[in-house]
Formats: sequence, C-alpha cells, structure tokens
Amino acid sequence: MKTIYLVRHGETLFNVHHKIQGACDSPLTALGRKQAQLVHNYFQHKFIHFDAAFCSTQQRASDTLEIITNNKLPYTRLKNLCEKDHGQYEGQDEYMLPWRRGYSRKNPAFESDDHVTYRMIQAMDEILNATHEGEKILIVGHGTALRLFTKHVNPVFSAYSNCEIVKMTAQNNVLTYENSFTPALELVN
Repeated sequence: MKTIYLVRHGETLFNVHHKIQGACDSPLTALGRKQAQLVHNYFQHKFIHFDAAFCSTQQRASDTLEIITNNKLPYTRLKNLCEKDHGQYEGQDEYMLPWRRGYSRKNPAFESDDHVTYRMIQAMDEILNATHEGEKILIVGHGTALRLFTKHVNPVFSAYSNCEIVKMTAQNNVLTYENSFTPALELVN
C-alpha cells in the first residue's frame, strides 16, 4: 500500500488581497511560510518521512514543498498539478468571478472543472506509476485543482484551506480517501 499526502500551498499575497490566482503566481506570505513550517513540524512529530515528492510547476507550491521537506528531498514538478487557469480573470479581484456575481461556474474564459479533474487524474496516475508499494508520497498543489481531484475520490469532500493535508492510500493504484486535517489552523484562528 502507498500512502499519499496531498497538501495545499501556504497563504500567498494574492490570497491576502483576494485576487484570482490560477495560472499566474504569487509569493508565499510570512504566514504562508509559517503554515508550511507547521506542516513540516507535524510530519516530523508523527515520524512521517517521505520517499517521493511532487508539486506543480508554480512557485507557491514548490516553495511550500521545500519548507515541508526542509529542502532535503528531491522532488518532481508536474504541469498537470497546476492550478485551474482562470484566463482573462487572472490577477483580478475575486468578486469578478462570474459565480460571485450570480452567473454560472462554467465560462469559456477559463479552464473547465472537468479538464482540471482530468489532468489531475493523469498526474496522479503518473505519480502512482513512478512510485512503489510501501512508499509515502508528498504532493503539494492548489486549492481548486486538489479539491476537484479529492472530490473525484471522495464526493463529499468540500474544500482545502491553506496547508490543509488530505491523506489517501493506494492499493494496486486504487485510491481511498482516509482523512483531512490542518496543522496550520491555529495560526489563522
């Protein structure tokens, strides 16, 4: 059995300013770095050591992964783990999203949820095929992309907060949702 830990990146400057960030990137804030450090501390406290690590090609994900692993584990960056592309809405205020103004979530201006789910499944297949039974795998990604993938495995899952962890297991590359938890939650309360 493989154990997979999916982690959303730490808080970014765009998160603080309620800006749309999908394909565009934004640096981690001081709080985002602290959140990632708490995830690192959690894994250390639980004696969880990773055999493989993956993240999107976006800097906020790789920065979070490097903090979690104390920059001591080589990792692979995969484009299919990137956040949903919001097209012309990138960098704008979140209230500009069509569904925030009463319109449909489906919009030709940005990548469809179905496509995001499809490429996340492809990324997970690639990761599962590149790893071995008994390994612990860290994957750092993004709120919407991870949520859509997690809902594919567990339809009742709702959302990822910054640096939330979702634990899954894979037996013969069939994924099972185990649980979710947020070691960094104490920083935002």
